[in-house]
Parts: sequence; structure tokens; C-alpha cells
Amino acid sequence: MCQTLVRSLGYLARPSYLTALFILTTAGCSQQFSDVNATLKEGIYGFQDIEMTQEHLANLPYASTYVRINGGAQIFMVLALAEKNTQTGVTQLKWVSADKAMIVTEDGRITKTLRLPIYNLAGLTSSFSDSYFSATTNQQWQATYDWDKSDYLDKRYHYGFDAQVSMTEHDTSTLTSALWTKNVTQWQEQVYFTQLDQTITNQYWRDEQGMVVKSLQYLGPDMNKIEMEILKPYLER
Repeated sequence: MCQTLVRSLGYLARPSYLTALFILTTAGCSQQFSDVNATLKEGIYGFQDIEMTQEHLANLPYASTYVRINGGAQIFMVLALAEKNTQTGVTQLKWVSADKAMIVTEDGRITKTLRLPIYNLAGLTSSFSDSYFSATTNQQWQATYDWDKSDYLDKRYHYGFDAQVSMTEHDTSTLTSALWTKNVTQWQEQVYFTQLDQTITNQYWRDEQGMVVKSLQYLGPDMNKIEMEILKPYLER
């Protein structure tokens, strides 16, 4: 029963993320869900990397990723929901940890986070309507970032920070994960925030099918660094 529910959450779009978590809990899957995940707290505050065997990963029936935040321990997250962004037309993937932290990606790019320590990306909008990884090796566009900063005593919102973004294609190489070996092309993204006069540099590794299988991204200047390595990709039906 649990495998069927988790499979549907991993590969098919569902009405809402909260519904997904409710189904997992009420169906008695919460313990199994915790068994294959690490919490954000474990990953950030010095626990050992989560490492799963190739057989275990291959048998899991849902899309999954390894994540490392600010150079901390490696954690494991699963795909809870996939749905179209009505504004961009791109499929949003919502990855969750056992303690319900969330990372939302579109075409490999992080567009929103929830329950991460201190800083979260509340929203990201872009003037670029096509794929960020165009056939043209250099692209430039405008973007607007919204952040929230929270701790135990205070919660602050920082909205409307404009950025000039450029994407450049770099070298090809071979990457190996626990489940695959792929030929990839590295792309580098420069994000310059005009009000702050600061720049962040993000990196993406894209396979021959056009899927981002690994990335290193910053939520903003002097904010969380997030490394993602896709283990089992989401495949649209």
C-alpha cells in the first residue's frame, strides 16, 4: 500500500503538497518515509552523510536526489509533487526531506525553498520565457528575487531584488553517481544584484537528454549554498 502511494507521489502530479504529506501520514508510511530520508538538521549540524546502496536506490519507486547545504552532510530528499507552473509552463518539482523542508526546482534551477535554516528563497521570477539552457551558448535576461530570513526571534522579508543574469556553456565531462554515469555539459550562471552590487555564481551539469543532473546554487549573496545530485529523475508522462 505504501509503495503504491509513494510511487504516485513521486511520478504523478497531485493537487497539493499538503495532500501528499497527509496521504503519507494517514496511510502509515511516515516511518518508512523517515527511514529513507535525513532531516535538514542532521545534514547541516554535523551528522554523517546519508549513503544508500545502489540496490536500495534502484528499488525505490520514486524520484530522488542527494542534497548538501552549506557544505554540510549529505541528505536524501524525494519528489513529493510535480505540477506545471501556470506562469512559465515549466514543470515544478517539489523535493522534500523527512522534516518537511522543501526545495522547488524548474529546469534544474531552484525557484523556492521552505524550512531551510535562516534564509529561504520566497520566489524567483524571470523575463526569460524559453529554456534557460538554449541552443545558443550565451544568454542574458532579467530576474527578480524574493527572500525571507527567519530565526527564533525574528522573521523578515526582503522582496523585489532585481538581478542581471547571464548563462554560459562550458566544458563537457563525465559524471558518475550511485545509479548512473553520464556525459554532461557544464553551464555557469552569473547573477548580478544591482541594488546590492553583489554577484553569485551558480553551476549546472546537463546530460545529453537536456536534464540537469547536478547543480551548485546559491539562494542569494551570502546565503545558503545548495548542491543537488539527481539520483532517479522525474520523467513526465
